[in-house]
Amino acid sequence: MICVVQLTGIAEEAKMQGRIISLAAVVVAMATVDDSRATSYPNRITCEGDSLSRAFNADDDCDDLLECIANFGDDLAHSYSCGTMANSLRTRLGATATVHRGKNGATWMSDSAAQTAEGLAAGGSHTVVIGLGGNDLLPALGGTLPTQAEFRGRVQAALGQLVNASPTTRPANVILVSAPNVVQLYNTMRTRKHFAFETCQGIWDDFQGPISSGLKVCEPKWWNPLSWLCGVANLLQKWTNWVGGLKSAVVWAWDVVGTPRFPGGYVLNSAAPASNRPLAAARHAEFNTVLAEEAARYDGTNGVRVVFAPSVGTYAFDSGQVSKLDCFHANRAGQKVIADRTWNDANQSLYRIGTYGGAVGVGSDVTPVTDTIAPRVGTGWSGSWASNWTALRQELTTVAGTAADPSGNFATLEIWAQNYGYDGAYGCTASPGCYLGKLREPTVAHAFEVAYQNPYGNPDPAGYYDYWRTWVKPSDAKGNAGTLYAGPWF
Repeated sequence: MICVVQLTGIAEEAKMQGRIISLAAVVVAMATVDDSRATSYPNRITCEGDSLSRAFNADDDCDDLLECIANFGDDLAHSYSCGTMANSLRTRLGATATVHRGKNGATWMSDSAAQTAEGLAAGGSHTVVIGLGGNDLLPALGGTLPTQAEFRGRVQAALGQLVNASPTTRPANVILVSAPNVVQLYNTMRTRKHFAFETCQGIWDDFQGPISSGLKVCEPKWWNPLSWLCGVANLLQKWTNWVGGLKSAVVWAWDVVGTPRFPGGYVLNSAAPASNRPLAAARHAEFNTVLAEEAARYDGTNGVRVVFAPSVGTYAFDSGQVSKLDCFHANRAGQKVIADRTWNDANQSLYRIGTYGGAVGVGSDVTPVTDTIAPRVGTGWSGSWASNWTALRQELTTVAGTAADPSGNFATLEIWAQNYGYDGAYGCTASPGCYLGKLREPTVAHAFEVAYQNPYGNPDPAGYYDYWRTWVKPSDAKGNAGTLYAGPWF
């Protein structure tokens, strides 16, 4: 992506051969740079969300009814957000403490405000991950979907709480995870085998589908002295089909109180009107558009980086990434997919944990790493003139200041432009030239363009009249800024 730095405006006016050229800098970059972040808990991550954030039913490594039932429930260590697995956002960010406010069944409409308030009341965190939206698309059978406007209002309320929180609780980063495609999940899984029911549709239809004829109540294990009972139980199941008892066991494992109802009947239940699913698919696209728009709107407010991670919403999960316990939630492989795709979407736009000073939190927080090392410009600075000498394109990379630099090589660039002196119209001959402003890109490879215009807004062939180069000063998330680097003349 090329960001444009326009040279135009009302400052430093000069004349040459009848050309009146004036210079001011307008930097079109990703966001205003402000180094604000939650200082009370600088090594903590808050995870808001629904059952996916809790890795509900993610551990589906089981062979029989009793073993699978024992695995029902949260598998928090394998949560894509707050889990301790190698791929989780917590691990990759290096967070040493968590505030988990995720709740099974949670929605943007009913739970986002409370979860956000609870996270801030707990003292705030360096990074807040919000993974909601799937359940907003999955009301109960006979329910209705939120409108786009209603959904937007909830998103705005949560983001407003976070970016306008007190400096001691305000996060450095907010990651909005896109809502998954629940209609695609329905189409992929509905005819698949369930470990206890003939098909996934059987458990989705409020646990009323036919029990699988091949279901094993339990599997003999060499280490279990009661394994001999499994043969008896499996024979009884085959001969008598304990349908009521087996269904009750599955319902009990779901911790369903009252009349058994599998969640998401609006889409998943076979009794749902056919028109529900196209409407849910359309609303899915609308909701993710809202998340993208509101992330862009709030990004940079009070220095908070708000990042939308779209890839989960466009990903088509296959059956091997969906829990065989319920044909609905991501299993451990699916949680890894969510973690990887969210990280790949967001990581280059995030403030890193440990790259700034701040008061040490409580619990398992640790003292932040002290970082006083500025990033450097790498080798291979290149550029060229374009658009008939009216635009100077520049490409360069930034690298870590040293091998031990904890902030890495993601940098903000301050930019100057200097001319050699043959053309006096710009008056930018004294090193480092005329200051243009700051540019932040979520990458180590920086590409920008200096576009020259006359006072009337028309392109000016500055490169035809003189040699030009740019100077940059890279700085990291903590604000460490070192050397001014001069590029080659063009």
